Amino acid sequence: MKINAVPQVNMFRMGQQEAEQQPEVSFSSYLKEALNQVAYLEEQAHSAAIDMAVGDASQIHQVMIAYEKASLALSLTIEVRNKLVEAYQELMRIQM
Repeated sequence: MKINAVPQVNMFRMGQQEAEQQPEVSFSSYLKEALNQVAYLEEQAHSAAIDMAVGDASQIHQVMIAYEKASLALSLTIEVRNKLVEAYQELMRIQM
């Protein structure tokens, strides 16, 4: 396995060219993509279960792995949502 060198990045040079090279990703688009990934994993798990029920899936461990991936992704999503709600509530408690 070949290990590639880490490219050097000058953190102090903030020019217009560097801003154009990296597309800006908003938090909402990142969150939307993450939710789409969770939905995709759930669809894969459901599809694997249907395949197992009709006899197409040859091994049950594939179905269990798909369900576990979907379960972990959903658990992580719920925890992130809980942390976001806690942060919002903490901001609302701040008195100005």
